[in-house]
Amino acid sequence: MSKELEIFRDYRNMLLRQSDWTVMPDSPLSDSKKTEWKTYRQTLRDMTKTASPKLSGPRLDPSSVTFPTKPS
Repeated sequence: MSKELEIFRDYRNMLLRQSDWTVMPDSPLSDSKKTEWKTYRQTLRDMTKTASPKLSGPRLDPSSVTFPTKPS
């Protein structure tokens, strides 16, 4: 795996971990909000199929990948 893809996946995985609480059975979110979060999380997972991440120094170049907007 390329360094770019490794850094991209690490960042993507962090975003998924930060949103784990939204899909738990005891989440305080409404069903419609849970659906928004599930869609967001699936989009994050699917990004590895199409993303072409680039590095800017040792970090991911944010302009090389468009992440989905986190639900509010």
